[in-house]
Amino acid sequence: MAPRAGRNFGARLRSLRQRRGLAQKDLAGPGVSMSYVSRLESGDRVPSTAVVARLAAVLGIEPTELLGESGSPRQEAALLWCEAMLAYQSGEPGRAIALLGELAGCQEDELFVWAAQWTRAALLARESDPQTLLRAVDELGEAWSPGRGVDAQVEMFRAQALRRLGRPADAVRAMRTALELSAADDTPGAERVRLRARVYLAMELARSGRLGEAEQVIKELGDAPGTGKGDRMAVSAWWVRGQVESRLGEHQAAGESIRRALDLLDDADPDPTFRNRLRLAAVSLALRSPGPDLDELARTLDQVESEVAGPRSELAAQTDGLRAELALHRGDVDACWRLAEHALASGALDADDELRCRLLMARAANQAGDDARLAVARTELANLLDKIGTDVVDPVMWRDVARFALRAPSRPTG
Repeated sequence: MAPRAGRNFGARLRSLRQRRGLAQKDLAGPGVSMSYVSRLESGDRVPSTAVVARLAAVLGIEPTELLGESGSPRQEAALLWCEAMLAYQSGEPGRAIALLGELAGCQEDELFVWAAQWTRAALLARESDPQTLLRAVDELGEAWSPGRGVDAQVEMFRAQALRRLGRPADAVRAMRTALELSAADDTPGAERVRLRARVYLAMELARSGRLGEAEQVIKELGDAPGTGKGDRMAVSAWWVRGQVESRLGEHQAAGESIRRALDLLDDADPDPTFRNRLRLAAVSLALRSPGPDLDELARTLDQVESEVAGPRSELAAQTDGLRAELALHRGDVDACWRLAEHALASGALDADDELRCRLLMARAANQAGDDARLAVARTELANLLDKIGTDVVDPVMWRDVARFALRAPSRPTG
C-alpha cells in the first residue's frame, strides 16, 4: 500500500514551500490548483499519491520527505529552534525572528506554537521596531493562551511597544492590565510576575509624569522586593524606586535607593547592557544631588564607555549626554554643547534623554552669552516639547524647560 499523508502534511508542505521562497501559486499545475494547495496546507484536504509526487517534484525533494517519513517532525522543529537561537547568539536577530515565525507556522501543538510566538516577541522587544512588536503581541493575544500569568507577560510587551510608539497613556493601561492578570493567577511563579508587573507599572507611570500613582505602586513593592542579592528584579525595583524619588525631588532617598540597587547588582550576573544602564542611572541621579563627586562620576562613565559596543548605540549616546552635563557642572560650556550635540546626532536617544540634551545646550549657550546658539537651542527645545507634550517632562527639569522653551529670550537678538 502506498503511504498516505498524515495530519501534519499541510504544515510540512507550507514549511518546505516557504523555506524555498515559493508562493502557493508556484506549486499549482495540472490537477493542482492554487486554491487546492491552500486547502492542503490548512489541512482541509488529503492529497492523493499522484499529487504528493507532483508537489515533491516541484519542491525538489523525495515524496517520503514531504510525507514526513525521512525524519522526525519533532527533530525538524527542534532544529529550527536551535537555528533560531544560534542566529540570535551570532548577532542575526532578523533571521532568528524569521525562523521562529516559520516554526510557529508549521506546528500544530498549541503550547509549542505559543512558545515559538512568545520567544519571537521577546526577541522583537530587544529590537528597534515597536510596530512589528505590537503586531506580534496582537497575534499572541488572539491565539491560544496557557493562562493569565503568561497573558500578563504579553501585556508587558504591549506596554513596551506602545511606549516606544509615543503612546504613554496606552502603555500605562497595558501595564495595569498585566498587573490585574497576574493578580488573578495563583499558579507557582505568579508572584514573580506580579513583582515584575508592579516594577514596570511604576516605571511607565513615572515616565508619564503620573508621580503620585507611581509613588503608590512603589509603596506596594515594600522594602524587600524580590529575593535579594543576585535577583535582577530586586535590582530593578530599587532602581525604579530611585527614579521615582528623584522625580519627586527626594534626592537623598533616591541616592540611597540607587545604592541599594548597585549593591544587589554586585552579586548578580546581568548582561552588560543592564549593568551599564544602571550605572548611567546612578550618574544621572548623582548629578542632581548637591555637591556630586564629579571625578568619581567621570570614572564611572569611563568604565561604561569601555564596555559599550558601537559608537551609535543608545548607551554610548547616553554616556555622551551625561558627559555634557558633567562639563556644564565644571563650567566648560563649549564641551557641554559639543557632547550634547554628538549625543543627539546619534539618533539613539529616547524622548526623555533628548529633552535633557536639548536643555543642556540651551543652558550652555545661555551661560556663554551666545545669543545665536541660544536661539537655536530654544527653538529645538520648543519643537521637541510640541512633539512629546509637557505632561511627560521630568519635574526636576521643568523649571529650566519652562525658562528656555516657554519664555521669550531675555537678551535682544537684533
